[in-house]
Amino acid sequence: MNIVLLKGEDKTKDIQEYFIKDEKLYVTFKNNKTYAYAKSSFEILPKATNVKVFCYLKELSHIVSEDNELDHLKKRYSEITYIPKDCVLSAYLNLSSFVYETQSNLNPILAPFGLNMSQSKALKNALCSQTSIIEGPPGTGKTQTILNIIANLIYRGKTIAVLSNNNAATQNIYQKLNKYGLDYLCANLGNKDNKKQFIEQQSGIYGEFDTKELHIEKIKHDINESYQNLHKIFELQNEIATNKEILESLKLEYEYFKKQEYQNTISLKTRLFQKPTSHRILMIKIILEESKYISKIPLWLKLKMMYWYGIGDFDLYAKSKQEILKIFENFYYTHKIEELQTKIDTMQQSLEKLNAKNPLKTLQDSSLALLQYHLQRKYKNNSTRKIFTSDDLVNNTKEFLQEYPIVFSTTHSILSSLGRISENPLFDYVIIDESSQVDIVSGALALLCAKNAVIVGDTKQLPNIIEQKYQKDIQDKNAKYNIPEYHDYSKHSLLSSMNCIVDSDFRVLLKEHYRCHPKIIGFCNKKFYNNELIILSQEESKLNVLEAYITSKGNHARGHYNQREIDVIKKEILPPLQKCFDKDEIGIISPYKTQKEHLEKDIVDLQIDTVHKYQGREKEAIILTMVNNVIGDFIDNENMLNVAVSRAKSALRIVVSHNIATSNNNISDFIKYIQYHNGEVVQSEVKSIFDLLYKANHQARLLYLKNKKKISQFDSENLAFYTIQECLKPYSALDVVSHIPLSRVIGDSSVLDEKQKQYAYNPLTHIDFVIYNIMDKIPVCAIEVDGFAFHNSATQQFKNDELKDAILQKCHIPLLRLRTNGSDERGRIEAILSEIMEKGEGAI
Repeated sequence: MNIVLLKGEDKTKDIQEYFIKDEKLYVTFKNNKTYAYAKSSFEILPKATNVKVFCYLKELSHIVSEDNELDHLKKRYSEITYIPKDCVLSAYLNLSSFVYETQSNLNPILAPFGLNMSQSKALKNALCSQTSIIEGPPGTGKTQTILNIIANLIYRGKTIAVLSNNNAATQNIYQKLNKYGLDYLCANLGNKDNKKQFIEQQSGIYGEFDTKELHIEKIKHDINESYQNLHKIFELQNEIATNKEILESLKLEYEYFKKQEYQNTISLKTRLFQKPTSHRILMIKIILEESKYISKIPLWLKLKMMYWYGIGDFDLYAKSKQEILKIFENFYYTHKIEELQTKIDTMQQSLEKLNAKNPLKTLQDSSLALLQYHLQRKYKNNSTRKIFTSDDLVNNTKEFLQEYPIVFSTTHSILSSLGRISENPLFDYVIIDESSQVDIVSGALALLCAKNAVIVGDTKQLPNIIEQKYQKDIQDKNAKYNIPEYHDYSKHSLLSSMNCIVDSDFRVLLKEHYRCHPKIIGFCNKKFYNNELIILSQEESKLNVLEAYITSKGNHARGHYNQREIDVIKKEILPPLQKCFDKDEIGIISPYKTQKEHLEKDIVDLQIDTVHKYQGREKEAIILTMVNNVIGDFIDNENMLNVAVSRAKSALRIVVSHNIATSNNNISDFIKYIQYHNGEVVQSEVKSIFDLLYKANHQARLLYLKNKKKISQFDSENLAFYTIQECLKPYSALDVVSHIPLSRVIGDSSVLDEKQKQYAYNPLTHIDFVIYNIMDKIPVCAIEVDGFAFHNSATQQFKNDELKDAILQKCHIPLLRLRTNGSDERGRIEAILSEIMEKGEGAI
């Protein structure tokens, strides 16, 4: 027997039998007495349903319905009398009942709207799983993926509800279907005005059908063959893009290396039949670096380097060890850059050969032809199309969905758009877009209406907003029902809640990015997406891509309004932008409505809005005004910054106070990123880290230590490196490199005395680990791992440690020493990171 709730209480164990008639529930109890219950007094849930969670959601609908705009939530929940066992809500409440791999043979899979590797996996997941998740960062083809899912479902005769938390969010999908002549399949419902407009504007006709003969089996064969060819193409495209990004980063780092460390043009002579690889150059450099010789290199080692390894001559090895190491590093950069460029060129040639017959276009054309053929067969014999009334939406829902299988609505309104839920869900599929902005109470209504769900959104963009006035009541309900964390209304959107529940194989991040200039999306990729995006947009630009305008010191903000920043935008930023872009291509984003209103008084004909209003939009050029004098949680929100930055396609300008730009926060990370990528060398007591070089060096050195059987040294460094990396996970802007020459972090040696200089510039003097900001590569902290036997107060090493401590202190780089016989290393690392980030200490 299903679970029967009577007036909110589970009475299942007391019931002998029940039936529903005329929207009333007739219950015969085990004492043989029969009672009738109105529809507002009962709910029938599948046997395995988590009753507590359902009651929790229902009671929350009463709380948030105090807002007049959400009043219908309470009404919708009061009308729920039955939860079908095969709807997605039943699985969501029960957790363990999600069904994966529902279909084994998916052929043919249509892709009339284009495709890439990530989208292909997302598409297959949607078709073969009861529930799948698509995380779509900005510019990764989220709409395109939804359209392909819709095309495949229509081809398979399914009905689909396309929902979001507002009607505007799904209009882009409808417009694309309209462009392809598929709008006759769509019903724009939702609020009363939408339903009224739809009812009044029914044309009674279908779309135009192509009547030419098609070879269906050949079309299906072409689709399958295209997929086979495209898999290799997608792999190559992504690999080329990844290598291009590495190449550009390496070239930029090499420019900094030449400015900071290496001004001469000496080249290494080689005696090898084949050109040495960059890896071999590093391995040979490690051998020299690890040797105990400080200044003069002995003759036997010179001869070994020249004749055994085939690199260098007597002129080279007559130089100081430190200078020789720099020459090797320069040699590494030039070779690695050349290797990457050759690799890219070779892959590009292979890609052109594979693309010669344009299999992607074949896939799109064949998919569209097959879809149109299916629709022609379905509708061509219908001479006239029924005109539906408002009553038909409720009473003839099945017939209506046969004519209009794609329904657009909102998560709040879908249950009032069509007939009531009975033993079967209304739709085969629900696609919920912008689901990071959908709360779990309204989201549950959407899951109730369908057998399958595709949850689409981005947890790194703006979440749903829960008003503070509801927080206490929500916490009371959490305690009352002992709600698990993943169902907590105050902590989760529908997307983040489902992310906690759905199997990882059926959660896909769309990685291929097409919209923004690589320098713009590069920041979002590093800061918010763990470098997982594959940037396929082009490098070309009419002008500087990124510029930061830091206002002079002083308190220019008054409340949420800053005239100084408005003046900078009007007089300094807009004139050059308006020479390159039309007015409708430029947008201004403010975190505050007050600043927006003042901007609109001074600047006309431009789209000026808040970050929340700009989500889902894009402009060629975007100007960000941060308004405040000092940082605060609201403007420093990671999701807001991600949305704001990723609205810009070609150019981005930010105006920010000196105070915010020079303290530790997300916005200052963006300023650092801009300065580094614009090649601005800021005079400082420290120098930037060459992280690509040092990471390659780290791998080569570990290989050397392993081969030389220096196992204890290898193990201790690896263990410390792993622990530091784990501690850095909460800090998206920080990374670590190991075994860095102390001299490489000293920007101004004049602050050191002679003894300190001699020690610092000794080529054997290294820092075990340097933690740095990935946006500008500046060190924020140093970590030393001290072996107890070598670092006690009676040793020379102890005196060297004191020198190193003093040098780093003069460079304002915090230092943490970990002893091999110490305890709670992880806690100490976490503590110093927290202190640095909170107080803004260190060279940042």
